[in-house]
Amino acid sequence: MNNREKNGEEFLRKFPKFRKWIVECKICHKRGYRLDLPSKITNVDGSLEVYFIKKYFNPLSLDEDKICECCSKVLKRVK
Repeated sequence: MNNREKNGEEFLRKFPKFRKWIVECKICHKRGYRLDLPSKITNVDGSLEVYFIKKYFNPLSLDEDKICECCSKVLKRVK
């Protein structure tokens, strides 16, 4: 686990309510933030929650089976 991932996990440990914006591939367990992450989550002016989510995680697109694009391509080649 690299430093960015450790910091991201620590952020989620401190602020578990933001976990709902993090998704994980069922196959490779890569984690990232949901593509529908709004620009502002709370009503607090100057709040940096979205900044930190984007700092520690990359956007991650999952299909309807909760599988990332990379794993989905591999599965299609195997079939």
